[in-house]
Amino acid sequence: MQRWILAAAVAMLTGTLAGPLGAWLPAGTVLGWLCDLTTHFRAYHLVVVVAGLAVAAWRGGRTAGVIFAAATLLTVMEMAPAWRPVSARHPLVAEEPAAVPAGNAATLSVVSLNVQFDNRDTARAMAYLRACTADLVVLLEVDATWAHALADLDAVYPFAHVEPGRSFEGLAMLSRWPVRESAVVEFGTQGMPSIVATITTPGGDIDVIATHPRPPLTPALDGELRDHLHAVGRRAAASPRPCLVVGDLNATPWSAAFRGLVEAGGLHDSALGRGIQPTWNARLWAPRIPIDHILVSPGVTVLDRRVGPAVGSDHFPVEARLRLPAPQRVGASSARSMPSRLSFL
Repeated sequence: MQRWILAAAVAMLTGTLAGPLGAWLPAGTVLGWLCDLTTHFRAYHLVVVVAGLAVAAWRGGRTAGVIFAAATLLTVMEMAPAWRPVSARHPLVAEEPAAVPAGNAATLSVVSLNVQFDNRDTARAMAYLRACTADLVVLLEVDATWAHALADLDAVYPFAHVEPGRSFEGLAMLSRWPVRESAVVEFGTQGMPSIVATITTPGGDIDVIATHPRPPLTPALDGELRDHLHAVGRRAAASPRPCLVVGDLNATPWSAAFRGLVEAGGLHDSALGRGIQPTWNARLWAPRIPIDHILVSPGVTVLDRRVGPAVGSDHFPVEARLRLPAPQRVGASSARSMPSRLSFL
């Protein structure tokens, strides 16, 4: 019995160390890919090592107990930012909702949702988008059927850029506020467009990057994902305005690709301090992992961030309420000249 517990302890410690090791190994290699895959299931890994620690304390012997304890400690240290309260000196300081006056011009609500292109329950998602009263919505996996359904939201979101695809590559950005500029960009992932837009809000202009790289299903795709998100981070860092990165990133907060994005862009994860908020797979109890994200540049305050209700997709929506930095001069004249739809079908 003790030999089996010891073997399990060694295996779990190896899995604990695999994630950090994957970040150091070259992108696109088999070993680097396999190691990094372990990071996506960190929440489940934590449950297993804590259970293993309890079993080792009961019947596993001292050596197994020490190894399980080390695995538990390292995993807790890696995941601690998900629960650690945000410091009052941190740019993401979260205030109580009551501290923010209603109708504050610098407050922006954002929703990100992967609609799942072959999900044909468009009515359920449209009802959610009408009711959620978001200022900005990013939708992923928008095909022609979904693009047609979005036309019914013109009255709610009069400004939009819709880029329908055949399956996974389509996306859309819907806004209550004028879109001053909007462009389709490929961040190193051919055939997977992103939308980069400047939106004129009552609190000032902001840049928004909506993106959806391919998932890391192979070593080559893992390398592609890391390059894609690193390029997104560089674009966010170059923004002269407050910048948001929104979408299904196919990366959890502990993965090398996500960390590369955060470091390259100087970005902050809106979920920090709010626990693990898994968004996929909405149709299964487990495994569920957090791969849909809203990231913000320094100076943008996260007032609230949560996972929304099931809307028929295999992803849950992500909802965030943000406060922008001090108001900037609004380019109203250029905003009024924009068409209500930059691209539709």
